[in-house]
Amino acid sequence: MTKKQKLLFVGILFLAVFFRLFLINQLPGGLFPDEAANGLDIISMQQGDLQPFYERGNGREALFFYMQWASVEAFGKTPFAHHLVSALAGIFTVIITFFVTRRLVLLADENGNKDRATWIALLAMFMVAVSTWHIVLSRTAFRANLIPLFAALTLYFMVAAVQVTTKAKRYWMAALTGIAFALGFYTYIAYRILAPAIGIMVLWPLLVDIFKQPRFVQIKKYFAPTMLAGLAFVIFIFPLAHYFYTHPGSFVGRSGQVSVFNPELNQGDLVGTILHVTGLSLKAYFWDGDLNWRHNVSGEPFLSIIISPFLIIGMAMVMWFAIRYTFLPHKHPHDWTYFALAGWFWSMLLPVITTAEGIPHGLRAIGTIPVVFIITAIGLYWVVEKAHGITNKYWPLLPPWKQKFIIFLKTLLIASFVAALASQAYILYFIKIANNPEYAYAFRSDLTVVTEYLNEFGEKENTYLILDKFSKQTVDYMTFVDGPNPSNPRNNPYTQVDPENSWEYSEYKNGDKIVFTQSSLFDIRKFKEYHPNARLDIEKRNKFGQTVMAVYIYQE
Repeated sequence: MTKKQKLLFVGILFLAVFFRLFLINQLPGGLFPDEAANGLDIISMQQGDLQPFYERGNGREALFFYMQWASVEAFGKTPFAHHLVSALAGIFTVIITFFVTRRLVLLADENGNKDRATWIALLAMFMVAVSTWHIVLSRTAFRANLIPLFAALTLYFMVAAVQVTTKAKRYWMAALTGIAFALGFYTYIAYRILAPAIGIMVLWPLLVDIFKQPRFVQIKKYFAPTMLAGLAFVIFIFPLAHYFYTHPGSFVGRSGQVSVFNPELNQGDLVGTILHVTGLSLKAYFWDGDLNWRHNVSGEPFLSIIISPFLIIGMAMVMWFAIRYTFLPHKHPHDWTYFALAGWFWSMLLPVITTAEGIPHGLRAIGTIPVVFIITAIGLYWVVEKAHGITNKYWPLLPPWKQKFIIFLKTLLIASFVAALASQAYILYFIKIANNPEYAYAFRSDLTVVTEYLNEFGEKENTYLILDKFSKQTVDYMTFVDGPNPSNPRNNPYTQVDPENSWEYSEYKNGDKIVFTQSSLFDIRKFKEYHPNARLDIEKRNKFGQTVMAVYIYQE
């Protein structure tokens, strides 16, 4: 890399760190119950129950939980400790985007133009760094955040095994390919679809006679590294494979419930449902994105309108070269890069288009990060190259003042592009999201207030919490303390009462405290009708003026 490129790399990395760590102790301000469920499994780990897979919440792969365990040990059972791990995973995803893009583009370049590959890699890296879609997910404690990282690492090591010049390095890259690929299966169920994609990427070159091209694939040269990669994969996948062998029902989990093949969801029209879901999923990259605040800036497209047109151009290029590589008689081995990019994108989109619930779904589509930005960068750079070629053609004919003006215009366009994307990310996240009460509630910030109250009073009080069983995961986790019998989940300083019958609950006694959360406030009216003597003791409001906790003292 040139000095300028190195400085840009550092600058982009700074942006990635800023957008993922700035105010992370405040945004998001709470721990959604699904995030807190991770913490309950971490408690099981601390008590010696070490598993590759945990059954809570329809079953979840455990690698992310082990990473969070270290953070919890350092920072305690706080939203910050959980969100920090996702943020760091997001930062490393931005970094690996640069390196995998540079290797892929360099492999595709017949002339081996490292400078061109580096510029495209910097473009892709920058777009991931300022992607509001990725920023939101990077600040959310979901295990799916590891998918882009391990998918990119797998492809990086695979391409590196082809590009390195020494046998020792080739063996190392092959082994790391197998390890990264295996570890990806410990992240999120959507990653499993990458397995056939990787298989096709590896085997297809042989099927289309690419091994005749000595620069790319020679069976003799790559047989041993491939076997080594396979061995590394088998070793690292074994604990999870053994778990699924002994618990076969856990392999499918919730995927069967939300599958497009579920008759209850497709209503007897499988093809129509698939087409509808595919259309909504693809449209989300351009407009009408995921409405869920935990997955995206609600309703915003996954890609900024500034760069989304270049995705169309890049995708057209990628698909053409992939088709040429696959079907046309005069193939070029370098087209494998585009074949791999197409396979990466479409395979990672399958978890979305094969489900019929919550569409478009920014979390299930997370596997398309960073490849969708790599393809966009290819399209954008192609446009820049064409514009530069036209300029160079007429450059000698232009008077000096026009040359200076064009230089000024180019500089202005580049600066405007960078500033527009970076400022858009800042406005959407740190202004729009930070000042939206729906975002705060999406992460159940009210439950953080409740747990702080419960932890303050502990078991000294006779306390009843009006809260549903799903949401109570957050309170259970954040109020958990090691006691004489830590395996007993009922060591929390409250008794949970279902909101549906809170007013009819018969165990209340004089002096008992009844705690209502933001989600159960609407039950207060009926509670007061049944218990008119109960008096309000404490009321907590958030910065939006909304009541997030109300504590009543029971009086007969």
